[in-house]
Amino acid sequence: MGQEIQSLRFSEQDEKEFHLKLREETKILKRWFDTKAFQDEDCLCGLELEAWLLTQDFVPAPHSDVLIEGLKNPLVVPEVSRFNFELNSHPQKITGKVFSNLEKHILDIWKPCEDFAEKNQQKALLIGTLPTLRDHMLTMDNLSPQKRYFALNERIMKMHGNTPMKLSFQGVDEVYIEHGDLLTECAATSLQVHFGVTQDTAVKYYNASIVASAFVAAVAANSPFFYGKELWDESRIPIFEQSVNLKSFRRRDGVSASRVSLGNGYVRNSLLELFIENLDGYPAILPELSDSGAEWLNHLRLHNGTIWRWNRPLIGLSDQGKPSLRLEFRVPSSGPTVKDAIANMTFQIALVEFLFQQESLEEKISFEDACHNFYQACQKGFDAEVKWTDGQSHNIQKLLLEIFPKIVDTIESRGIDKEDTYHYLEKVIKGRLVSGQNGANWQKGFIHTHGKRFQEMLEKYYQFQRSNTPVHEWTV
Repeated sequence: MGQEIQSLRFSEQDEKEFHLKLREETKILKRWFDTKAFQDEDCLCGLELEAWLLTQDFVPAPHSDVLIEGLKNPLVVPEVSRFNFELNSHPQKITGKVFSNLEKHILDIWKPCEDFAEKNQQKALLIGTLPTLRDHMLTMDNLSPQKRYFALNERIMKMHGNTPMKLSFQGVDEVYIEHGDLLTECAATSLQVHFGVTQDTAVKYYNASIVASAFVAAVAANSPFFYGKELWDESRIPIFEQSVNLKSFRRRDGVSASRVSLGNGYVRNSLLELFIENLDGYPAILPELSDSGAEWLNHLRLHNGTIWRWNRPLIGLSDQGKPSLRLEFRVPSSGPTVKDAIANMTFQIALVEFLFQQESLEEKISFEDACHNFYQACQKGFDAEVKWTDGQSHNIQKLLLEIFPKIVDTIESRGIDKEDTYHYLEKVIKGRLVSGQNGANWQKGFIHTHGKRFQEMLEKYYQFQRSNTPVHEWTV
């Protein structure tokens, strides 16, 4: 969805032609799967990291376009709202010191963002949901100026019957709002991990990523407050799901499939199943017609970018048009620091690799149990109870501590340098598990200690973030 489009509005004829082209491209994709045409790029990874731009008083500052223009770095790009922007990494091989190299790479992009913001009396912040955000700030004036966002907003609201989106969920407090555009989606800022797979490994890795989602959500939780209310530890998940609440086809269990979800089941034979599901299961939000050849899959890839599975399949194409497969893991929250974000990425890849190695994973943990685990973890974080491969329920924090050595061994066997696994897994992730302090628990600890002083909390959060001190070492 990062690509710009040329049209703001689309006709019924556009929709019909788009669907015909989508069907043609899906047939091409099927041929590629049938002939095993994909390049083996299973050693590559990368990330996208979303951020906030704030005033000196730690409320949203709608000037990210000024920051992006001032930096002139093609790896710093717009997001849905003028409050947000996104950092992108170059792809890296998953070997050696890949994660420490990525930290340096992202810091080289992030530090100029922080410095530019400071020079303009602003703050750049990595956080999942911003506690000081309020409904009156989310106006169309603060939508980013790119055509794709205006078209996306208009089309989504039209498909929703031009009625307000309703956000309603409960934690310690309860939130209920109605909003007449998609801007509430900007409240859910994330870390997105890209993970290259081969055609032969893709099914097991995709299914492993679904099972991993609960554990990643708990470890990386950094979104306990929304509109000043204490809700889920990972409130990003229901916020995003309800901000783009477009129902689609009926699943076998009678439930209407959502546009944003953990998916509709495990994959059985190939990732092609997900693109076939896209074809007839989800109406096109952006039916932008392309003149490029069908084998570039422009319509298929644009359509896939408007279906926000928490673990999303992606088709890559080289400059020569050779296809490759990768997965985009969208569960982790942004922040609290660059170091924490890289540790979250390391943990996600290590855990998926560990689960990939498990025999009959899909039989031991049903898709329904994986979904239940996921939403329990989003809601309760380290206090969640989850089903495991032994058929029993376990506290997620204790279970992760128990299996942690095996997770580390698995990623080291893939060729990751032991200094990297020690630095990001043993020190940072295990540090969180032992202390019980992730970003969500630190935020709640501060507010429970000092009262609802969110600007003071964010000021201290910002100071720790600038020092790149991992969150489990923060004090309240």
